[in-house]
Amino acid sequence: MIDKKSGIPLYIQLKDEILNKIDNDIWDIDSQIPTEMELMNKYKIGRATVRQALSILVNEGYLYKKHGIGTFVAGKKPSLGFEPLISLTFSLKQRGITPINFIDKKEIIAIEGHLLKEFRLTKKQDVLYLRRIIYDGNLPLAIEDSYFNKSIIEGEKELDLEGSIAEILLHDLKLNITKVEQIIVPRKADEEERKILKTAGTDKVLELKRWLYIDENEDPYFYLKFVIPSNI
Repeated sequence: MIDKKSGIPLYIQLKDEILNKIDNDIWDIDSQIPTEMELMNKYKIGRATVRQALSILVNEGYLYKKHGIGTFVAGKKPSLGFEPLISLTFSLKQRGITPINFIDKKEIIAIEGHLLKEFRLTKKQDVLYLRRIIYDGNLPLAIEDSYFNKSIIEGEKELDLEGSIAEILLHDLKLNITKVEQIIVPRKADEEERKILKTAGTDKVLELKRWLYIDENEDPYFYLKFVIPSNI
């Protein structure tokens, strides 16, 4: 319980209370925790104290927010390793968004010519191309273009391509990721992006490009282009 006579700040005490409930399985992963008002009433503390404690736990990866719904348990320990760095689903959940992934295109394409430089490949090769439109409810949120190494093609029917790409790479394929390179550039949306994302002609987008390498291979195993309105 919270001791108001203690020299420990109240928000730290509340944070530790919540962590204790998570660590002891009182609150399960993905379960909704009490509302801000319920926490205020239970511990006889102010809203600012509650929000400060929750904000720390969200930033540390113990909790995540669903916009307009509430706060939920993310896990017993802060997320480590590559997953929080390469998972767009994880990043959106931290902002209170539970994304819905719609597969718009899926095909085998050849990367050759000038595209080799874009993909950072040393020689022509076929890749599995997957375009997904990311939604928050009915609102188009982002365009995600993924390009997988051709070794994934034989087993792709067994993979959940509507789910988390990070989960496919790390858990289903169990890749040994050795390097991730990424750039983010603000720019104007092109005509196709404005149509999909329903933005005005003057709206800007953030374009994220990511190259993922495994097992010290010279060529990247996975390439991603992710476009999202800059005001998200």
